[in-house]
Amino acid sequence: MTGPKGVKRARANIIGDAHIKTTAPSVEEISQNIQHLDPQTVTDLLIQAAHIHPDVMSMVDDAIRVIREKEQNRIINFEHYSSSVWKSINITYGSMRGGAQYDVSFEVAQSIVDTIKLITKQCGPFTNPQTRFNGLSVLRKIGKTIALSSNDTLGHEVQKRFQWDTSLVEGMLEIIDSMMEDERREIREDESSPESLWPKLEELEQLAEDYCIHPGLGAVLDRLDPDAREDEEEWDEDEENENEENEEEESEDEDEDEDGVQAQS
Repeated sequence: MTGPKGVKRARANIIGDAHIKTTAPSVEEISQNIQHLDPQTVTDLLIQAAHIHPDVMSMVDDAIRVIREKEQNRIINFEHYSSSVWKSINITYGSMRGGAQYDVSFEVAQSIVDTIKLITKQCGPFTNPQTRFNGLSVLRKIGKTIALSSNDTLGHEVQKRFQWDTSLVEGMLEIIDSMMEDERREIREDESSPESLWPKLEELEQLAEDYCIHPGLGAVLDRLDPDAREDEEEWDEDEENENEENEEEESEDEDEDEDGVQAQS
């Protein structure tokens, strides 16, 4: 008889389950691990987590709501940007010779473009309406400063930049597009004084035309008051057609008079 086959004994688990974490990592541990990731990876992981877990998506929505509430309650004043641009064009480099002003003009012009973009970025659709108004007003001031800054080499070169650069116009249009209709209406209907924004925008449009800068600025006023501007263009066209018709009639009358004189001769 053969004896029973030996049963293989299980190998003893010497280390046990010590290598398996049974508790959730602390917030500090998670934070330390996330610090090793680049921003894009963090964004991608958050998107995946929000897509899979509704509670994560809810947390994202809550965070966005808090940010928007803060933006709505905060009014930003941009006047210091306008003063800074004016000073950089008219004061800071005023003692330099023409050649030195020319060299620094490109840096100054680019800093103005960067300032315009910075202001525009802070005037989005979720910001306080007064912030958007302030931003548009200051961009208007910067535009006027550029228009009146051709007294020296630096100012002239900055003007030349904005003969083709549309940053100012694009920024103003972006802010206007973020406004509600009642905000736009309030601007275009307020002509109570020369200090109101609407007449100042009309002044800037004329300056831009005179100095051949800020191409497309008329679109800013069109966006604020499309109906009235369209009616004005139609009226100008009708008046031009009427003048042409009058000139044709006068020309015909002159021809008839000449024919009459020749017949009498």
